[in-house]
Formats: sequence, C-alpha cells, structure tokens
Amino acid sequence: MTRYIGLPILLLAALLNASVMPEMRLGNGAPDLVFMIVVSWALLADVNDALLWAVFGGLLQDTLSLAPPGTSALGLVAVAFLADALFGNVRRTNLIIPPLVMGLGTVLYHAGVLLVLRLAGHAVPLGDALATVTLPTIIYHVLLSVPVFRTMGLLHDWLTPRRVRLE
Repeated sequence: MTRYIGLPILLLAALLNASVMPEMRLGNGAPDLVFMIVVSWALLADVNDALLWAVFGGLLQDTLSLAPPGTSALGLVAVAFLADALFGNVRRTNLIIPPLVMGLGTVLYHAGVLLVLRLAGHAVPLGDALATVTLPTIIYHVLLSVPVFRTMGLLHDWLTPRRVRLE
C-alpha cells in the first residue's frame, strides 16, 4: 500500500517544485519537496519502499525540469540509501536526525546533480552553484525538515498496520 500512495504524493510534490517553489527562492535556492519527502520516507519506512519513492520522485522531477532523465533519481537514491543505512528507522518525534540528514543530504544530492550535469556537458560553475543554490536550499531543508518529517510520519503511521497482541 505504501508503495502506491507515494506516486500521487510525489507527483504533487514535483508539480509544486516546478510551479510554486521557484517563487520562494532565497538567493538561487528553493525548498525541494520531493527531496524532503523521499528523505523523510527513508528515515521512516524500510529501504525498499524508500528507494522506490526515490526513483519515482526523481523521474517525476526530471520530467518537469531540464535535467537529464535519471539525474534526480540517482541523487535521491544515494541519499535515501545512506539515510537508511546510517540511521535505520527513526521515530517521527525525533527532532535531531531529520534536520541533520536533510542538511547533509542536500549537499550530497546537489553535488551529485552538479556532477551529472557537468558530465552531460553543461557548464556549471561548481563553487557558485554550491554557494548560491546549495547553501540557501540547506537552510530551507533544515527549517522545513521537522514539519515535513512529522507529516510523513503521520502518513506512515496511518498506512502501517498495527500488530495486535493476543493474550
């Protein structure tokens, strides 16, 4: 069930990233809802679901941008896998791990996307991009990490069946 609910959520997030989020720019950085949702899911759910969400979210995001297909998916898969490998499942009440993972994950994600863009032949000034795009995006992601993580935690709790203990 959790695999199927992710597609409309990620589609809506990708559409918002392409339409509304550019209006919320701080410098050249803006919040990336797909990134925050995928990272949150990686901290809440099992790795298979998180990686599936990362692939879907990345492909949807690339479809609505000028990036080569698979660029965002590759970055999201790397961040989701590392988040799960380093922290496993995190309770939705945790206030420390989500901002930490969102901040560090943003650096990894942006570095990966910039590397792919450079390999694809785009002239991307790495220093400027990291300073004017990545740093403001980190600020957004850290500030929004707890509300997004908690919202996704509520969704995860709602979708996850409870175990009943018979006595």
